[in-house]
This record gives sequence, C-alpha cells and structure tokens, in this order.
Amino acid sequence: MEHSTARPAGLKDMRRSNELLVLEELYRESPSTRTAVARAIGLTKPTVSAALSSLIDAGLVEQVASDAAVSKYGAELFRAAGASLPVLGLDVGTRFIRAQLAGLDDRLLAEAEEPAGDLTLSGIIVTILRLRTEVCRRAGIDVRDIQAIGIGIPGVVHPQTGRIEMAGGFEGLNGTALAADLSDLLGTPVFVENDVNAAALAERRYGSCTQTDDFAMISVGAGVGGALVLGGRVHRGGRGSAGELDLLFRESSRGPIVEDPSSPAMIALAESRLREGGSAVDATTVSIPIDLPALFAAAESGDAFAQAIVDETACRIAALCATVVAVVDVETIVLVGGVGAAIDQGRPALEACLADLVPWPVSVIPSTLGRAGTVQGARLLAVTAARRDIFATKLGKTLYTIP
Repeated sequence: MEHSTARPAGLKDMRRSNELLVLEELYRESPSTRTAVARAIGLTKPTVSAALSSLIDAGLVEQVASDAAVSKYGAELFRAAGASLPVLGLDVGTRFIRAQLAGLDDRLLAEAEEPAGDLTLSGIIVTILRLRTEVCRRAGIDVRDIQAIGIGIPGVVHPQTGRIEMAGGFEGLNGTALAADLSDLLGTPVFVENDVNAAALAERRYGSCTQTDDFAMISVGAGVGGALVLGGRVHRGGRGSAGELDLLFRESSRGPIVEDPSSPAMIALAESRLREGGSAVDATTVSIPIDLPALFAAAESGDAFAQAIVDETACRIAALCATVVAVVDVETIVLVGGVGAAIDQGRPALEACLADLVPWPVSVIPSTLGRAGTVQGARLLAVTAARRDIFATKLGKTLYTIP
C-alpha cells in the first residue's frame, strides 16, 4: 500500500511563516547573525537555520563575509537580497515626475526627477521610460531586472477595474487602466495608487506616524486631497475615492460644504481683498499678480494683510480637519502640499479654529518626508508587491498583503 509522505498543510504553513519572520528581520537589520535573528524574533537557532537555508536556496538571502564590527567569534553573517532584486517607485505629478530605484531590502539605489512637461498619457509614459533608464544607469542595474513598479498619481484608482478617475490636469489619463497597460508594455508588474494614499503609506513606514495606527493626511496645494490610515492600513473605500476632499468645494445650489483652502483659492481670496481696499491693503507689500511664497514671507515679516490671508486659509484647513475628525475620529492629521507644508505661519489661527469646531484635542502636524512622500510610498508599494510575488514564486506561499 502506498503511503503519502507529504506533510500536513499546517506544518508547511508554519515553515513558510518562520521563513517570512526571518526574512522580515533581515530586511529590518542586515547583515545579522543566526543568533541575533533568533533572539530578535523569538525562534530557536535550529529553526532559524532551517529557514535561512530555504531562503538562501530561493535567492532571497545571501551569506556575507564576517565583519568584526558586527560578528563576534567569526559567526556567519546573513543579509536580505537587495540590489539583485530592484524595484522602481514613481511620483507622477503635474509639475514633476520623480523616480526612486531601490533593492528588495528597500534601500535606495538611485533617484532622479524631471519636469512633467507633456501631461498626455503618451507623454507621461515617455517620461517614465526615460527616468527608468536613468536611475538604472546611475545604479548600474539592467532595466530588465526590475521586479515591480509602483506609481503615485493625483487621481482615483478604482479597486475593481484599476481604471483611473478624477485625474485633473492629465489629458487622456481618465478611464485608462494605467497599471495593466504599463505592465503589458514593460513586462513588469505595475501598481498604481492615489498620490496622497502613497504619501500616507510612506508617512506610516518612514515618517512621523510609524507608531500611529490611525491618522489622516490632508494635502493642500494646487488642489486638495486626503488619505485615511486606519488600523495601520490605508482605507481606500468602495470606489477607491476615500479622501477626495475636493468634493466638498464643488459648487451646488447650496454652495460648497466648506471653503476651499487650495493655492488657487488662496490667490483668489487675496486678489479679492486687495480690490476691496482698506487700511491693511494700503500698507501691504502684496500685489497682483499674487506670488504665494512672497505672501507667506510678507506674513512672516509682519504684513497684516498677508497674515489675514494666511489665517483665513488656516481656518479653512481647520474646517477640513474637523470634517475628517467628525467622521473617523482620528487624533492625528498630517499636513502636506505646498500650502499645507507652509501653513505654520497660520498655526495659531488653525489651532484656534479647530478648537472651536472640535471639543477634544487633535494633533495637526507637518509631514517629515515633504515632497518625497509620494515617491517613497510608491517605492514601498513596489517593494511590498515584489516581496509578496517573489516569496510566493520561490517558496510557494503568499504571506504578504499590499498595505
């Protein structure tokens, strides 16, 4: 009688889980010894040794020469494979397109950026191809070795169809399945995410919210957008449109729900007030056409008119924050974008208006990543997707989930 020698699925899953624990620890800290890994993740040395053997055979871990500064008594050193399995992150903005090339260990290998220029679909693809070539050239990587590409765009990505909606400023991008189209063109898995969602992913992993499971991000610049991180994961909503705060400013028979704090609205407000005249206008250095950096600088130097515009914008941002807090009750809100990052000049007004609207403390903080947030989040999306797919391909079990 023939007997099956296959192990129960539970044991196989346990082995895969152990391998993943070891791999994640080496992504966190490399190079490291077998003993250090076992201590960090709470497994026995024989279990870690078995996991390391499988991971080395799969090409996900490499043994490296011992370094006296890291390894005592000649202990063997191991590191997660990095540059040999590169990924690409892209931030496709209306002004710049940025690229970061990283290894599977999430260590940056090269970065580059270009002015956005032609915002048609074909123009965006040409720029992406050029930046891909450039970062690979700088890192000494063959473009064919790229394992995954993550892209952040200012639009809604439908979770079922992958089609892009509400991509203002990008001619021909709406209605396209950019991820599928680029995957077919490049022969590489491509993952497309809303730009503010991508920035929130990065803030959670690398920035000011590494210890915060629930927070919102509000981007205020040429437009306004938002992202929600709940339970440590981005909440995208049924249509992928969670955080589309600009819906609140749309004109209707009842008018906008809240006032728009974007840079065009801020400029329009300043121009309207200048035309109204008055003592503050007579004394201001601000003039038409409005230059926002100059307006913020004037406010900082004590210009009462400029400060009033900044304060009004800050109160509009406070109203947005209050709207988000009323729905999801987050205690932390991260501000990004050209206006959001500069609004500290209006912080007293923002905090006073928010305190008037919300009867409990809410922390409104700047991003620690700044303009790099979206491209870092896109890179993280690519890293996570590549790790998931490579782990499944090499070891036969998908244990990763997209953040």
